[in-house]
Amino acid sequence: MEVVGRPNIADYFPILRSVDPQGIRKSLTTSMGKMLNIFDGIIHERIQTREKMMSKESKDLLDSLLNLAEENSFELSLVVIKHLFLDLFLAGIDTTSSTVEWAMTELLQNPEKIAKAQTELRQVLDKGGLGQGFDIKRLPYLQAVIEETLRLHPPGPFLVTHTAETGVEISSYQVPKSAQILVNVWAMGRDSSVWKNPTSFMP
Repeated sequence: MEVVGRPNIADYFPILRSVDPQGIRKSLTTSMGKMLNIFDGIIHERIQTREKMMSKESKDLLDSLLNLAEENSFELSLVVIKHLFLDLFLAGIDTTSSTVEWAMTELLQNPEKIAKAQTELRQVLDKGGLGQGFDIKRLPYLQAVIEETLRLHPPGPFLVTHTAETGVEISSYQVPKSAQILVNVWAMGRDSSVWKNPTSFMP
């Protein structure tokens, strides 16, 4: 995350890309190589476990992908699976860290709200802690903090692009067949016709 988040002068002056003056590309290549090796170990460990248990039951995404690779229903190699997991891992880190950073920023600017969240957490911890399989419903205020953070600061301003399967009219707008639909979730979260104080942090 530190390497990815660092400003790269080569992004602003493309002529410097081949030189890599800050060594960012080299650092990224090294880090990605380490992560791919970790995923390689996880995948091969799972393959060995499946062979020992003689089971192809799909318990998670990795099992499902390995089943597809073995069935040869379409081209899916272990290299592709490794890179898919790398993409999922990096996407998850970026969105999660961004949300946590914004939540902490909003809470630090609202001392009474952070005190309320701390009180709720202490009450739950005093009754036996979070534990495995913890239900977030036991922390309604913390859940509201997360949801309010996502409303004000979504990880991406637009949702994944959708395509209209048929022509349709929505609120007097004509959407033709095959049109690409972009949903501006950032604007929706700050719509004054829906939210009383759209720019205020109110979990």
